[in-house]
Amino acid sequence: MKPLITLLLCGCVVLISGIFIACSTNEEPQPNNGQSPTSATDSNITYSGEESFINRCAVCHGETGAGSPTGPPLVNRLYEIGHHGNQSFHNAVNNGVVAHHWNFGNMPAIPGVSEAEIDAIICHVRDLQRAEGIAAGEPC
Repeated sequence: MKPLITLLLCGCVVLISGIFIACSTNEEPQPNNGQSPTSATDSNITYSGEESFINRCAVCHGETGAGSPTGPPLVNRLYEIGHHGNQSFHNAVNNGVVAHHWNFGNMPAIPGVSEAEIDAIICHVRDLQRAEGIAAGEPC
């Protein structure tokens, strides 16, 4: 029974990841005219960390970073800057992650996300953490 559940869970994660990747790589980021305090600029494109998080991460990590049935909560002490620094988030997006804290399965790499957009997402996650009293480092 347990291998069947594991197989089904892995299949769901792969399916959802495929949908997420397909949806997130066909759209051009839209400038937000610098309106968000958690933003980053790359080649004249300003990324809103909140918008990028919702468009690229929320399908697994929830719209508020509190997790979902398919992905762990990023607003959690396990992801504070002292345990998972900003480079960990870059590595996760660029290379994927082998599951080590949670039982959601491995996170696939997410292609087509610029370093500036990842920085904006990190700022948004750190702001969400800070709002929950998690030591999130310096504001972006």
